[in-house]
Amino acid sequence: MKKLMTAFVCGTMLFTTACGAPKIEELTPSDCWIIAYTRNPSVDYSEFLGHSVHFAVTTDSGKHIETLYHNYGKLFAKCEFSEENGIVSMGAKDIEIIRVGDEYIITAKEIKRTNLGNGDFPQRETGNFVRWTTKDFVKFSEPEVTKSRYTGKEESKNDGVSVALSSESLDFAESAVSIPISAEIAETLIKNNVTVEFESVEVPKSVTVSSREELESVTAAVTYTDGSVHNKHIDWDMSGVDFAKPGKYTVSGKISVRRFPFPVENHPWGDPVITYYNGKYYWIATNDANGDTSFEIREADTPEALFEEGVRRQVILSADTTVFKNTFWAPEFHIVGGKMRIFCALTTGTGFDPQCYVMTLDDGGDMLNPDDWSIPRRCVMPDGRNLGENPLGDGKNGITLDMNCFDAGSKSYVVWSFRTWAGTDSGSMLMIAETDPDKPWMLKTYPQLLTRPVYGWENNNATDNNEGPYALVTKDKVYLAYSGGDARGQTYVVGVLTANVGDDLCDVSNWDIPSAPALASNFVEGEYGCGHNAFFTDEFGDTYITYHGVNAPDSRAIGPGIRRVHFGADGSPILCMSNEQDFPSDKEDVKITVVVEK
Repeated sequence: MKKLMTAFVCGTMLFTTACGAPKIEELTPSDCWIIAYTRNPSVDYSEFLGHSVHFAVTTDSGKHIETLYHNYGKLFAKCEFSEENGIVSMGAKDIEIIRVGDEYIITAKEIKRTNLGNGDFPQRETGNFVRWTTKDFVKFSEPEVTKSRYTGKEESKNDGVSVALSSESLDFAESAVSIPISAEIAETLIKNNVTVEFESVEVPKSVTVSSREELESVTAAVTYTDGSVHNKHIDWDMSGVDFAKPGKYTVSGKISVRRFPFPVENHPWGDPVITYYNGKYYWIATNDANGDTSFEIREADTPEALFEEGVRRQVILSADTTVFKNTFWAPEFHIVGGKMRIFCALTTGTGFDPQCYVMTLDDGGDMLNPDDWSIPRRCVMPDGRNLGENPLGDGKNGITLDMNCFDAGSKSYVVWSFRTWAGTDSGSMLMIAETDPDKPWMLKTYPQLLTRPVYGWENNNATDNNEGPYALVTKDKVYLAYSGGDARGQTYVVGVLTANVGDDLCDVSNWDIPSAPALASNFVEGEYGCGHNAFFTDEFGDTYITYHGVNAPDSRAIGPGIRRVHFGADGSPILCMSNEQDFPSDKEDVKITVVVEK
């Protein structure tokens, strides 16, 4: 893995909060300070998350404090591995910071959480420390476990030591410290902390056209606060325009903005997927309500219509008529090798053994006709072994699921989740390999371990997950979203790995790892535990994210969500732009002067 951990941000560094706390007397030596703290647990914030390093910044000695990154943890301790290779969750507390030259050294006491198996996780200090370094509080080194906070040289040669703050300074903080920073660092942190959202919209005052198609191509240029621009389609009322006759017309239009409520349907769909194929939209998901014993496909003219009564829908695979009896999990549509496929996890018999399979649609087949889909083919390695049979060469077999397929450069890749219980629960982990696009169930290379749930935002509340991978490929980058935490609770999150399109993606060192999630509870207000996402592109070329989550922090009643993905000024996807941040509803109506010329 690359040494620098990068924060995958939402709205650059996410959220702005002004805290009207009184001036903090401890901060009088300088105007600009960085504050590091751990958080108290609450109904919507787990103790597992609270014991990480959070940051805030002040430029006026604490009169106003701005929390960074949605008041969510930024630096997390790495887990330990048990003798049987299981996940042992770790945390951090009692933070200190010193400055040595132009580098800041952040340390915290390491704490270990013991899983008693009954929902209790007593924790104790290990006697070790977790340590990070940074020059700008944007990029950080990976966490290092040490026997002491600092070396003797660092303690004697430091240029500044953090001071403890009183609990009244940040009422949500368990404990906090602060250290002076330069105005330049503070300015960058505050600038990056502004939520990316709608700023202005521009539509041409007039346009000269000769056909309906030319007017349909006129779009609205929407500018966002980070300088990025998104061109939105406009539905023009052309009823009064005669394109066969030269003339001038005033034409009204409505900027097309897809807004979906959360959840989009009152049904416990998990792992939702939508695709736009041959002019139609299709839906598939894990159906928790029916005991995970079938796959249903829906078809509609728009994504909104997929959730209307009377929508065309059909079960295309069922436990009633096949050898597959349970864990009909995480189906995904993918066009691979020029054919429509469904990648999914199924179990034969009555036991629990989900494994990856691929179904293929007949050429010219009807997506909703069960007879037009092939029998599921189990995924195998180059030597013919089933995918779950000792893929890491350590003699351990396990379950395979959540397979995603994508093209990058000239290669086709699959990424999936693997988990073993040989001796202990390994936690779900991501594996990657090249595949044959003409036979995507057959790997061309042997699996490589891509990630394990090593950070506190991935292993918490008795769940150790790296699952649900789904790639979003742009011109030059691969953004691989994946989920960690509790798949049915408020700690479920989406992290994003990043790589260059032309790199060998089976070389794990070519991926940048996230230090914190890109989408977590309340990053979009009122949405908690959003995860196991997918992406789709609509008829206008806009990208959307689908996911499941809950609408209250103490709920486990999941439902599906959909939201547009905005690409920021740096080209990276923003997964948590709300409907109003994307485009205010009172800006939709527009007018234009249309000159028809022949």
